[in-house]
Amino acid sequence: MMKKKYVLKNRKRFNLFLVTLTVLLSVLIFTVAANGADTGDNCETVAVKRGDTLWDLAKVYRGNTDIRQYIERIKEVNGMEDSTIYEGDIIKLPL
Repeated sequence: MMKKKYVLKNRKRFNLFLVTLTVLLSVLIFTVAANGADTGDNCETVAVKRGDTLWDLAKVYRGNTDIRQYIERIKEVNGMEDSTIYEGDIIKLPL
């Protein structure tokens, strides 16, 4: 039984394939890196004081974001199921 030897017949097509593959992998790596950078610790840690509510904290830290969306983001970042907070709780507020 004789083994077949592969012979490259179209060098230009192969080089184009390699360039395309390199570009696609670079774009993929850049996209993952850019998305990962956004999920870093861009948060300020705050100790909840007596009488604080998420609404009050959101008014101070939300910037130009809609307050309801910002409260949902606070709950997401802190793994909260509802908006209940207690004096002494330490919560992260996205910047």
